[in-house]
Amino acid sequence: MTADDVVIQPALFEYFRLEVGEENNVVEDAISAYIHKSWDELFGMERGEIEAFQLQALKTRFDSLAPGLKRLKSKADRAKIASIHTLTDVVPLLFDHTEYKSYPLSLLEKNRFDLLTRWFDDLTSVDLSGISVAHCGGIDEWLDTLESHTALRPNHTTGTSGKLSFIPRTTLERDLYFKAYTKNYEGFGEQPGFKLGGDGVRVPVIYPSVRHGRYIAQTLIGMLAEQVAPSPDQLYTQSSGSLSADLASLAGRIRVAQAKGELSNLHLSDAMRAKMRAYFEELERRPEEMSAFFESMARELQGERVFVISQASYLFKATLKAEELGMSNIFSADSFGSAGGGGKDIILPDDWKQRVSAFTGINQWASSYAMTEITGTMPMCEFGHYHIQPLHIPFLLDPNSGECLPRNGRRTGRFAFYDLMPQTYWGGFITGDEVTIEWDSPCPCGRKGAYAVGQIERYSSKVTGDDKITCAATVDNTDASLQALLG
Repeated sequence: MTADDVVIQPALFEYFRLEVGEENNVVEDAISAYIHKSWDELFGMERGEIEAFQLQALKTRFDSLAPGLKRLKSKADRAKIASIHTLTDVVPLLFDHTEYKSYPLSLLEKNRFDLLTRWFDDLTSVDLSGISVAHCGGIDEWLDTLESHTALRPNHTTGTSGKLSFIPRTTLERDLYFKAYTKNYEGFGEQPGFKLGGDGVRVPVIYPSVRHGRYIAQTLIGMLAEQVAPSPDQLYTQSSGSLSADLASLAGRIRVAQAKGELSNLHLSDAMRAKMRAYFEELERRPEEMSAFFESMARELQGERVFVISQASYLFKATLKAEELGMSNIFSADSFGSAGGGGKDIILPDDWKQRVSAFTGINQWASSYAMTEITGTMPMCEFGHYHIQPLHIPFLLDPNSGECLPRNGRRTGRFAFYDLMPQTYWGGFITGDEVTIEWDSPCPCGRKGAYAVGQIERYSSKVTGDDKITCAATVDNTDASLQALLG
């Protein structure tokens, strides 16, 4: 099969500018609808068939978005790219991981949300030009305003480098993300699987963190409450509060300032000092509260079928406490879960999964490679390989030159991708991750297409130039300069 054999109706993808107030006008198109295909269909596609679909879809996305997205148009003009002819033609147009946080930090410090909106307007086909944000006194209020007047439902990242990235998703991309996430539990081949949510499996959901917010995890939790839990009150979270984008932004700046020895240069209002003090105190209490939360869940839901979603480090800390108390097999054997994020602030032992399973009674854990910037996941098979579905076009770049490495054999480089699912923003993204991809040799699991092998790690700052503070970094409250800052 060639790209010419793939038929996608071009009329569906002409560039549109979604006007303010037209909340219901973002509808799924024939490209993103591929997410509704089964894993057998998606991972049953031959490489030629995959790349033919990807090339035609990529051409459609570029032709649709390039005329109206100023950031993309500027990048294409500089690269002298007017059309896409091969998959690798898109590599010079991929956004660096800093693109979605390329606004001046002073806009937040001075509450210039009018200028921040203008910056954001260049990244989405949703028209933000008519929205008044003069009244906004912080990031949370700014995001509330965008959501109340448009189809936007943005996600932001953790801001551990000192600035938040804002991903301009709409209600459509939010729903596509949820569909892609729940797809992790569908089977492939002879493997058992099930439909999660809707008219499929609905069970109590346990999430040992904060319920509300605009991190991708909190967006997911909101969808799980609506579509997976039998009722919203059967989604159990450690806190019913909300993760503030304002606090996340400031916490990131404090972490970076402390790491650089410049903490004394930050000046906070009394109100912000109080909020930050409460925030850091909450971080200190979290491990103890985590154990208490799981003890409560063990009493209330013992023996029931549940869905547990958590960072691996949180689960393992709770497991350590449970082992002290002699707690084991607290949920039904047909329960299932998702544990991601790695060890973060602790080193996970080799047997951590077995110990978590012994504590919870859950043996079915979905693992995948994912990030805030991609719509969906790359599910791990029983051989430990992360499989890249056809809706994601993978690339490996030389970490020094940025040149695209050949897409054959087994190669290691900086991972980049084009995500075909987003319809209202550009899906091309360069990560800071070192990934090894097997392009040609089939995986023993039977899934076709490229897949990632081995451990996925961040490149060091001396290779990529990133001044990246780990997501698990927290400010040491005993630090004298921090104590002085917070009064």
